[in-house]
Amino acid sequence: MKQNRTKEEIFEYDDLGDAPKRERKPLSAAAIVSLALCMIMLAAGTAAAFTRGLAPLPRRVVEAADAPPPQQQESTGESESEEESAPADEQDIADGAHYDRTAIRIDGELLGVLASREAAENLIREAVGYFELQILGSGTLTTTVENEITYEAAPETRDHDTTYDALFPYLTGKETPLRIRSTLTEEIITYDDYESVTEKDDTLLENMRIIVRYGVVGETHTVTTRNFLNGKEEGKPETVTLVAREAVDALVRIGTEELDYDAEPGKKEGERGRKPEGIIFLHPTAKKRIGSNFGQREGILHLGLDYTGDVGTEVLASAPGTVVSVIERGGYGLFVEIDHGDGFVTRYAHLSEATVAIGDTVEAGAVIGKMGQSGNAEEPHLHFELRIDGVAYNPRYYLN
Repeated sequence: MKQNRTKEEIFEYDDLGDAPKRERKPLSAAAIVSLALCMIMLAAGTAAAFTRGLAPLPRRVVEAADAPPPQQQESTGESESEEESAPADEQDIADGAHYDRTAIRIDGELLGVLASREAAENLIREAVGYFELQILGSGTLTTTVENEITYEAAPETRDHDTTYDALFPYLTGKETPLRIRSTLTEEIITYDDYESVTEKDDTLLENMRIIVRYGVVGETHTVTTRNFLNGKEEGKPETVTLVAREAVDALVRIGTEELDYDAEPGKKEGERGRKPEGIIFLHPTAKKRIGSNFGQREGILHLGLDYTGDVGTEVLASAPGTVVSVIERGGYGLFVEIDHGDGFVTRYAHLSEATVAIGDTVEAGAVIGKMGQSGNAEEPHLHFELRIDGVAYNPRYYLN
């Protein structure tokens, strides 16, 4: 091998040609140190990557390195754009987002097509709710849709596909095909107080009060109806007033008869009331024995006749009628009341037993109970009263 040395370079020529080879200069100390540091840093980075479970090289680099070389595909005559333009519905089905497209018709006219039946029904429902919100006032609101609204499967073509946001302003605007009829009904109930009316009664002792009739509170219903079409009021409100119950005044009788502590039974027999029409009154016991008359007795007005007898003696209905009371009350004890019609009522008090019930129809002479000593009775007897329109009269005027 020849050598050609100059001051600047040293070349070697091999025997096969004349091309010179550059002689490599030895690395300097600084270069060696730099190279060593780079190798150390590369080794440290690789170790850290393996420790964290990371690939030492980027994934794309690895895949690119491992991927086979591309093969030349033969042309099939089909453009790649056809594959890219696959139907959106097929992609939606693959993604689990497929819906049954639904067409909305109002009175037979196609309104539009939405993505699902649920969306179509919600659209109509919220349009109706919009018109209801335009109605101000209190009461009960009833709404009906006068249109015929149908939902059906959408056609294959997408010419009428639209969205909720596009249809809602149209359905709630001035040109809406909807006819939403609403009625607002407000009912106000008022109550009318009754008054207490008093009447003087000289057959009762002074300051004695008898309630002839209890008061009844009146009740009035005022109903106002307003009609609306698509949230706008039509015509004038209609008001109807209904009286559910008339007020009835309470009636109280107040006695005016002065007390006479020396009075004897029968001294004041009382006035005779009006005559009964077709009613004949009998004694309420078989033996007809009267132990105390109607009138004042020791300063107290005795409002009936007392019949003597033993406990268990049968008590008879004085005339035909209907049993209206079977009750135990205060000094009367257990008593029965019979309504004979035309305002005539008989009362049988201090019973030991009642053999009839409220609502029973009885004939004259029928057994309605048994004599006793209930209430404030000091001994067994029957207290018998006859009242006309709530006022007690002496039964002697009416007994046959």
